[in-house]
Amino acid sequence: MGAVTGCAGALRLTIVGGGFTGVALAIHALAAAEQPVSIDMVEPSTKLGCGAAYGTTDVDHRLNVPCDRMSLFSDDPDHFTRWLFDNKWLPDPESADSVGRCFLPRSAFAAYAEDALAKAVRRSAATASLRRLRMRAVALARENRGLRVELADGSSLRADRVALCTGHAPSAPCRIGDGAARHQRLIANPWAADSLAAVGKGDRVLIVGTGLTMADVVATFARADHHGPIVALSPRGLLPCQQGRFVDCSSLFEGVRPATALELLRLLRAAVRHRDDGLDWQAVVDALRRRLPEVWPALPTPEQARAVRRLLPFWEIHRFRIAPQAAAAVARLRAQGTLTVERAKAIEIDAQDGSLVARLKLPNGAIVERAFDSVILCAGASRNIRDHPLLAKLVDSGLAQGDDVGLGIRVDRFSRVIDAGGAEEPDLFAFVPITRGIFGEMTGAPDIRRQIERVVSILMEAELPIQSGESETLPADAEQDRGFARASATLA
Repeated sequence: MGAVTGCAGALRLTIVGGGFTGVALAIHALAAAEQPVSIDMVEPSTKLGCGAAYGTTDVDHRLNVPCDRMSLFSDDPDHFTRWLFDNKWLPDPESADSVGRCFLPRSAFAAYAEDALAKAVRRSAATASLRRLRMRAVALARENRGLRVELADGSSLRADRVALCTGHAPSAPCRIGDGAARHQRLIANPWAADSLAAVGKGDRVLIVGTGLTMADVVATFARADHHGPIVALSPRGLLPCQQGRFVDCSSLFEGVRPATALELLRLLRAAVRHRDDGLDWQAVVDALRRRLPEVWPALPTPEQARAVRRLLPFWEIHRFRIAPQAAAAVARLRAQGTLTVERAKAIEIDAQDGSLVARLKLPNGAIVERAFDSVILCAGASRNIRDHPLLAKLVDSGLAQGDDVGLGIRVDRFSRVIDAGGAEEPDLFAFVPITRGIFGEMTGAPDIRRQIERVVSILMEAELPIQSGESETLPADAEQDRGFARASATLA
């Protein structure tokens, strides 16, 4: 989406990040604006609405929830499904499971988000504008009564409000030697277009990580009839669970305020054990997920840190479940012996005699080296704020502070950033997983959408700190139960 002429005297909103979160925020901001608004969306990627999760074009990389739970609008839950039929993505037999739920390729959701944004811009054209800047934001500073966003090309923007919607920073699961970094079959981003094309069908493959991204890779290999041995490893060797039924039990955990991480775990396990006949454990987990923005802040900080340290890996395999198509691919390759899942920690990967050699630490402490033809990094997002340069600069400048559990930055319940002195920044907002440490969960699209809808009216309040006539763009030199049981043992 190109530049659109701004509205004179408009509220200037800069959205840093144009993936799902940035696009969803822009759509709701345009709808909520009661005065002229001019939006700058800063996003270096080619297309809007994609980000890391939805940018993949592989049809085997599917949404991990059915389409009727992925609407951009909570008051219109069938909005996405109607769009899919209108745009010929449905009907699609490959997307349907045994009970008729549809798990679409993630590229469908990216197309939906982009189209919804274009329609929102057209609807609000009389009083609003959206300008897309295809570059990266590198710094943020307070200037006069507003904020200044510095861009990678040396220019900068002035804004009345800034919303941080940047996605995950990639994690570095181990040291990568220079030879491995140059090797064509060391694949750091398995979601990039044709990234797996260099992997031969008979290659010995190492997948570092056993989560959702690993499932994506295995689904691609399954369709390609890969017959070489595949090893997927992680320190705990935990695999994400498969989706079950989706049953609404939103009243569950209402008013619950556990005082310790162990008490929280016991409440969850008790609810799973004593669930009604109409519920499965997945519905119980989803009910807690919906309540986490209330439950999590009530835990004392040491207990939050304990939960992150001891429970987070177990929570994630039950919370981030995989689509039935991916689950079937993983099960098939494991059953035929092509895929094995191991407990080990990757220490280093380097190249030797044309192969990629991985140094691995086994659960017993032994260090071994094993050779592979291809290595695919699927270790997920980094939790180190220093791996996200813009956030690191915000913390260093005092505009933000890290949260107490090391998952991101501190915000208030309305997503306003808390500065180093503990004060709310009234015109600086943050969304997406960088706020997970405050809300307990802020990763999935439904969680993010609910938070956006909860706070967008505050974001769009009419006060305009920037004086009229100031430049909008400035030059650079301007101013499951078994898993729960294992988790319980770690806390007892």
